[in-house]
Amino acid sequence: MGEGVILTKRQREILEIMAAHPDDEEGELVYERGFAYLGTQSVAPRTINTLLRLCVIGLSGGEVGRFERYRINETGRQLLGLVVRRGR
Repeated sequence: MGEGVILTKRQREILEIMAAHPDDEEGELVYERGFAYLGTQSVAPRTINTLLRLCVIGLSGGEVGRFERYRINETGRQLLGLVVRRGR
């Protein structure tokens, strides 16, 4: 796994933050009406789409009202582990 998958610096930073905060709001991507946030940081909606396509994040608890909430999943944690071991 991970062969040919290249994360941008920003994508890796987002996954690292999410992995470091698995049980609190700081580790949750929140998306609403074209705006996305990880904690207080703004995240480009296309970044969420890319992370979803890579299957490294998933919905956490489904949609709440108008909000979509995402958390890192096991695939994301494994991919981060590969990146760290390879020194990227």
